[in-house]
Amino acid sequence: MSLEIRENRGIFEILGRVSTQQIGALNSYFNSVLEQEDNIVVSLEKVTHFDSSAARFFEKLYQNSARQNKVVSLIGRQNSTLMEVFNSTKTNYILSPDRI
Repeated sequence: MSLEIRENRGIFEILGRVSTQQIGALNSYFNSVLEQEDNIVVSLEKVTHFDSSAARFFEKLYQNSARQNKVVSLIGRQNSTLMEVFNSTKTNYILSPDRI
């Protein structure tokens, strides 16, 4: 499954594969969203593939939004595929501790 982003009741759900090839599209998409919104929730629970460049992208998104006084809440701790990559890249601190 390729990358798909759905907005469902204010939560941006990412479905499919997230890797180096999708970083540019994700960056453009979320920069556009953050121009309009101060607080967003991104669900990574339905991601099927996730690599270290994706983890670094979400870390950068998280940090840049904080610098702009905006909040990006990332949920997906229940997805073992994600957690393996977040733990190995030491970026797991960006994930919200619980579902929202």
